[in-house]
Amino acid sequence: MTRRLSIVTVAVLALLIGYASGQVLFQPLLTWSFADWSKALTPVSAEEAGAATLGFGVAFGFLWFMVPLSALATERFARKANYPQALAKSLLVGILAFGAAWLYQHEHAASLRRLAAAMPQFFATPVSQLGNNPLTKIAWFTAVSLVIFGPLDLWIARVQQQSRKPAEATAASETAS
Repeated sequence: MTRRLSIVTVAVLALLIGYASGQVLFQPLLTWSFADWSKALTPVSAEEAGAATLGFGVAFGFLWFMVPLSALATERFARKANYPQALAKSLLVGILAFGAAWLYQHEHAASLRRLAAAMPQFFATPVSQLGNNPLTKIAWFTAVSLVIFGPLDLWIARVQQQSRKPAEATAASETAS
């Protein structure tokens, strides 16, 4: 019981660390990873920048929270799962989802720029608001992927376990004969 409580405490601390670091890292990460997008922004007010930073901080905090929580769900309900292995698996899935979302957002921004160049009457300005930034979308996508990953991982483990039972029974009957 105390082990699970400490893991939940770590998850809550990860949420707070993610939220606090998201507040600090938002502007530098946005200008570093989406330099063209952030240069094309119209001048933003302090209120809009604060709302966008808050949105990213919440998404980043939830992302940090979901990594240990997803591993806890896998470890809690799968009989043979160890928490460190489940945590590593959740972390790898998070990194994969983050990378895929980052690549998608870069390609999406490039597509919008090409469409704006080809058809300026329909696509005048592909970048409009800081609140609709790609970095927050990436963080939310990764966090939601981790929410889905925990139950999906359990379902896969149960299907594998059920498929092993007939194979083991067949192998045992062949050895007995």
